[in-house]
Amino acid sequence: MFLMVVGMFFADRMLGKLAKKLRLLGFDTAYASDMDEEEILEFCKETNRALITRDKGLLRKAVERGVRCYYVSSDDWREQLVELSKKIDLKNSKRMSRCSLCNVELVKASEDEIKMKVPLYVQQTHNEFYSCPACGRVYWAGSHVEHAEALFRRLGL
Repeated sequence: MFLMVVGMFFADRMLGKLAKKLRLLGFDTAYASDMDEEEILEFCKETNRALITRDKGLLRKAVERGVRCYYVSSDDWREQLVELSKKIDLKNSKRMSRCSLCNVELVKASEDEIKMKVPLYVQQTHNEFYSCPACGRVYWAGSHVEHAEALFRRLGL
């Protein structure tokens, strides 16, 4: 049985790759490698985010302060996703809907927006493009998306 999904997460400084993959899966996942434990806990409380951590000391502090949290033991992001999937439903999400760098929801991009950012071949072979309103990065459903989806399927997600 799955625990209730909070919907918003904070991955601690040891989980940068996991944060990026959760964003690809469509989950709002904050990550900051330069925050100390007190800042992390306060941020999670203020924003109602569940903490994901490998740090048992931070986990203990989070539990004591009433911060929702998930512990992952592996240091490999693939195994971390599998661990989390046993606690949280990672299948029913809006995949490829967030910027993997900024965590901002992507918006449909116009042809004018992508002209100078996307190679001509990609413009000629794809119809839909999305951009990040924060960093301007452009996304499209290329082979990288197919590879990511295949990997997620192999992991059972």
